[in-house]
Amino acid sequence: MRFSKTDMQEQLLAFLSAYGEEITSLIGANGPPEPEAIRASALWNAVSDMYDYGTAGVPNGELGPGNAVDGTYARAEAFFRTLDTPAMKVYLDTCGAPFPAMALRTVHGAIARIVLDGGRRHRDHAMDVYGLGKGDGDDLTLPEIALLANMDERSVRNAANPRLADPLKTRQVGNRSLVTVEEARRWLAGRKGFVPTMSGMEYVQRPPVDFNISVPQEFHDLVQRMAEETGAPISVIAMELFLKASEAAMGDAKKS
Repeated sequence: MRFSKTDMQEQLLAFLSAYGEEITSLIGANGPPEPEAIRASALWNAVSDMYDYGTAGVPNGELGPGNAVDGTYARAEAFFRTLDTPAMKVYLDTCGAPFPAMALRTVHGAIARIVLDGGRRHRDHAMDVYGLGKGDGDDLTLPEIALLANMDERSVRNAANPRLADPLKTRQVGNRSLVTVEEARRWLAGRKGFVPTMSGMEYVQRPPVDFNISVPQEFHDLVQRMAEETGAPISVIAMELFLKASEAAMGDAKKS
């Protein structure tokens, strides 16, 4: 559930201090990072901005309706996603670094809101987990809806029961239930825990992009095989192949 920005920052400071001390001891640097340096860091400022936008609904020049997650905000998302793995949690526990759960929720909340406000994810991480054509795309997941509504995920899943009079409508992508932006806006408008994005900011209307496109089975097999051989994420390999195909098509068009 919701927490204060101060509580989030205190937990983040404790984590970064302990984690920083661990890293500096491994590489032989001089001493752990000072609190003042942490509070002035790009990561600290990015997470603080993401709290303002994702939790309080206050946009800035880079995080706001119609924008894409990029720059330091994208790096912050990648950093916290890396921390949120079983192996990393065990490592953090051994070095005495408290897991920054509130900062992680803050980052996920900001990503959810930017999608809700008509913006773009930096990268569709779900594609790497569930496979080509089964990512999140421009939709929202039930955990993301729960963050925006300030509800627990179980309650949101219960609200998506089609037998209810006015359920949260979902669509199936593989074995997962996703929510379109339009349906999310409709449903969240009736939730007491939802904080709308600051008034005066209009949605930037973008043409819908279907990330869950149908591709030949041969292409799917090729991407899967290359991912297994190289260890690279499926989304990265697929994008590289698409770009190469586009460049080849443009070259053929110039010749004709």
